[in-house]
Amino acid sequence: MKAIADLLEAARAARAAGNLPSAITQQSAAIELLRAGTNPLALAHALRHRADMLIGASRAAEAEPDCAQALWFYAQVPEAPPLDIANAVRCAACQAEAVGDTAGAIALWRDARTRYARLTDLFTTMTGSPANPGVAEATMRIEALGGV
Repeated sequence: MKAIADLLEAARAARAAGNLPSAITQQSAAIELLRAGTNPLALAHALRHRADMLIGASRAAEAEPDCAQALWFYAQVPEAPPLDIANAVRCAACQAEAVGDTAGAIALWRDARTRYARLTDLFTTMTGSPANPGVAEATMRIEALGGV
């Protein structure tokens, strides 16, 4: 477990430093170890973060399997945190948008917006503000894509 935590921390640090190739390599190594384990939530979380990194590195097409797998793993765990699921849907929306799948992106952004809207109380607790940044971002992206 320490090896996984160390790899995930190295990936986080590399990403924060702007070194996406290194971050992706470290995250990928952690994912391989997580695949051998029994924690689907940790695997889903790691897959989502690698997808975010791939999208950020202009490799969005490569992120599609990670998005799909993260959502699948979250669906297998009834107690999966709703914010994590909303964030995974957001990631999938970003991926669809980045590869030019406008209809898919709009549908995913709508799903993300609905999920984030259910979390307004959580955002208020986290930020001290009644504003919901997830809903705001999703609405902005839907409108920018020509959706309503």
